[in-house]
Amino acid sequence: MSESIKTGGVGKSPAIEKINRLNAISSRMQAAALMEKKAFYDQQEKAAAALLKRQHIIEDFQISFLKK
Repeated sequence: MSESIKTGGVGKSPAIEKINRLNAISSRMQAAALMEKKAFYDQQEKAAAALLKRQHIIEDFQISFLKK
């Protein structure tokens, strides 16, 4: 139901108009979700890699941040 439904008559059906409005809202929500994924997915991946690298450095050099 990604396309608008058209009636063959002169008038507009309220049910068809509601379906068309819901399709438009759904399309906007899908577009926003796709943009969010493209914008933040790479950043999350890079942040996770940086944290993993820091964790390896802490383990390799036996660094402790606890007060003695």
